Amino acid sequence: MNTFFYLLTLLNFFGLAYLIFLISKKYRNFDNKKSPASDLTGAIQKTHLLRFNPFDDVGGDQSFILVLLDKDNSGILLTSLHHRSFTRIYAKSIKKGQGDNITLSKEEKSAILKAISR
Repeated sequence: MNTFFYLLTLLNFFGLAYLIFLISKKYRNFDNKKSPASDLTGAIQKTHLLRFNPFDDVGGDQSFILVLLDKDNSGILLTSLHHRSFTRIYAKSIKKGQGDNITLSKEEKSAILKAISR
């Protein structure tokens, strides 16, 4: 049974890595000669990674929140919650620094504010 959870966690990790690759591939602008970096529309310009521990019975900050925003503070937020018996990954859309019709946790709001302030 432990092997199953190990493989499931490994699969979640590679799935998340592939998702981040696809998102960065979609929003990255490789032709910087035509426009200055501050004028890129849709390009990821603000990021923040927050590691935290949402569960009392698990040691270490193994859960994380990754925020990827454009110049209008819109983009996505990826939350990974790691527990001894499960790992869950959530993707939430962000519009103008707020959750797009979705409730955000205090950690997610904090990560968004830190990304915006950079």
